[in-house]
Amino acid sequence: MTTPTVLLCDDSRALRMLTASQLADCGYQVAGEAGDGAQAVALYRELRPDVVLLDLVMPETDGKQALEQILAFDPQARVVVLSSLGAQQDIEHCLRIGARSYLQKPIDPAVLKRVLADVTA
Repeated sequence: MTTPTVLLCDDSRALRMLTASQLADCGYQVAGEAGDGAQAVALYRELRPDVVLLDLVMPETDGKQALEQILAFDPQARVVVLSSLGAQQDIEHCLRIGARSYLQKPIDPAVLKRVLADVTA
């Protein structure tokens, strides 16, 4: 069985580093990292990862726009949105248009593992 790949999209380099470590601990491989939504869409098209962890608040193209573009390119894309507190409406919108799940930041490693297992099952 191959190691599932994840595209990690967040404008915080520190959060990407921490999450990459958590992903490795859960048995996932980081296929690529994006610091903004436009980069996330381009890397998704190039890498075709198993899962995308996508922050909602990013420069240039935000997470909602990136989600729409990724799903337009690949309706089967497995995208998990990352959100800080207070973004419930944004999360609900993303789930309605096709995100598979969401994670609250800071990310709890046990919750990350469970959500990824559900999304990749």
